[in-house]
Amino acid sequence: MNSRKNCFHICYSNKLNRIGEFFIKSERPLSAYSGLRNIILIGTLFGFHGLLNRSLLLDGVSEIFIVTARITLVTFLISLYCFKEFFSELNLSFFFKGCLTGFLAIFIPGWTFIYALKNISSGLQSIFISTIPLFTVFWVLLFFKEEKITRIKLISVLIGLIGLVILFFSGETGLSKEGDLITGGLLALVGVQGLALSNITNKKHLKYIPGKTYLLTQWLFGAGLSIILFFTLGGEIEILSLSESLKLTGLAFIDIFNYSLFLYTIKRFSATFTTLVDYIVPIVGILMGYIFLNEVISNVFFVTLLLIFISLYLAVKDESNSLS
Repeated sequence: MNSRKNCFHICYSNKLNRIGEFFIKSERPLSAYSGLRNIILIGTLFGFHGLLNRSLLLDGVSEIFIVTARITLVTFLISLYCFKEFFSELNLSFFFKGCLTGFLAIFIPGWTFIYALKNISSGLQSIFISTIPLFTVFWVLLFFKEEKITRIKLISVLIGLIGLVILFFSGETGLSKEGDLITGGLLALVGVQGLALSNITNKKHLKYIPGKTYLLTQWLFGAGLSIILFFTLGGEIEILSLSESLKLTGLAFIDIFNYSLFLYTIKRFSATFTTLVDYIVPIVGILMGYIFLNEVISNVFFVTLLLIFISLYLAVKDESNSLS
């Protein structure tokens, strides 16, 4: 019986390691259109992420518990296949760099986005997420001089931004006569800055930091800060129903798959190209919010989506030219 258990444990561990090796360590080259495939997949799942978060809020689960439980669960699951390399490869320099990115990519957006969803719809939040490429270009110009920003990339980002500006000035909160666009929008934009900056630090640090070590350091730091803040704010552990537990588990697995695939992709493409994943998010976020949560959708959304597709096409074309 013990030998069977040991065999199962070894096989399960090996399977987790193979998944981690594929996403984090593989150095196989990708075409621009393979990168686009990854971007569409990541963006689609990220759109469902906002849907599940807002659905849990509507179920009455507190925002402080949702974000802390999600980040802690993801950290535990990731540690199952990252822990061995984490201990063998970690040093003080890698630790501080991983903590910085964990603060930017996990802690800041995790907490700001969940509170934003109390004031705006998941669809509208996904639109704010789409501004990440614009802010990434801005931060790249300031801090990441080795990455070239071409004219086509700037044009593609501006076209996407025009669509978002049109949508923003339409006055839609995504909720029927509810919400606070200023509060929700400002919180979402703070989270966007964290993700935009983390795109740059991810791209820079993954050149020399082992992927598993970097990944687990980020989540451990994000989880540690979240747990401290949870108890500081007087958070209480809540008992979830089966439906709520499944939603929370779904959030965790979306995080694991998306974050691993994102690191796999950003190692092979520029930070500005990879952040175009955030143009896919509103397409899914708006539609899913409308279908499942009865969120408001208007004709101006279609104008925005058309401009987003044009922006995405120009960016992929530019990346194809640079790779060739």
